[in-house]
Formats: sequence, C-alpha cells, structure tokens
Amino acid sequence: LAAEEAELGSGGKVKVPGLSKKGKKKNDLSLLEDALVSEAEKKSKSKKRADQLRKEKEAEIQKRKQSEEEPVDPLLQNTNQMLSGAVGREANKEAMESASGLDAALHSLDVGAASDVKRRKALYLAFEEKMLPVVKEENPGLRLTQYKEKIFNLWKKSPENPANRKDV
Repeated sequence: LAAEEAELGSGGKVKVPGLSKKGKKKNDLSLLEDALVSEAEKKSKSKKRADQLRKEKEAEIQKRKQSEEEPVDPLLQNTNQMLSGAVGREANKEAMESASGLDAALHSLDVGAASDVKRRKALYLAFEEKMLPVVKEENPGLRLTQYKEKIFNLWKKSPENPANRKDV
C-alpha cells in the first residue's frame, strides 16, 4: 500500500496506461475516427465560408442594382443635362443663329410674352364685365369676391379663354 501511495504522489489520481485525458482508450480505430471527423468539420466549415461569401456577393449585387434604379437627384440630373448640351450664353447664341429675321429673333427671346399677358388679362376683364350682371341675377345676395370667384370658374371653362383654344 505504501508503494502505491508513493507512485501516486500527492495528487491521488491513478494513471492507467492507454487512457487519454477524457478517459477514452486511444487505439487505431479512435485515431482514424478523430481524423475523419476533423476532416468533415474542415469541409463543412469551408462550405459555410463559401456560402457566406456567395451570399455577400449577391447582397452586393442587389445593392448595386438598387443604387442604379434609384432616381437621380433632380438638381444633379439637371446639371447632367446642362453639361451634355449648350448652356447659358451658348444656348442663346444657338437660338439666335437658328432664328432668321427680326420676328424669329424676338420670338426666340420671348419679348412678346409681356404683351401676351396683357392681352389675356384684358380678355378676362372683358369677360368679367360681361358676366357680372348675369351671375348677380342668378345668385343674388353674394359679396363681390364671391361673384368674382364664380366668374373666374366660368372663365376657366369658357371658350373665350385663350388657354381653352386649340389653335393657340
């Protein structure tokens, strides 16, 4: 008994030859099994990595597609259009060169736009003067602003309005 205690030392654990730390017996079969399991684990890990890389690539492709499909900022789009064509003074020169004669040059500069506004306003005022007694007769007791609102709604639909004419 004293000899056994001397062999054990102070730890009290008995060392049995042929057993590992976990208590399994290490023989050829267990070594082969451990090698196969570790090989399978390596394969599964590499397969998982490959799947993860493939998914990341797909996600990256999706992001690219979405960024291409997103509408461009209107200011940036306008800037791009301006850069592709003539802008400012160059555009005016091109318009003037294409216009032959005084009328065409004035038309390209829209000088006649002010007189067009005055003409439309005069047409509306004439329409308002003509329709005010008719609307007052149909709707007595309203305020002047209410009459004018009704006349303006009639003007929007009227064939006298140049905006409603197809030839203008």
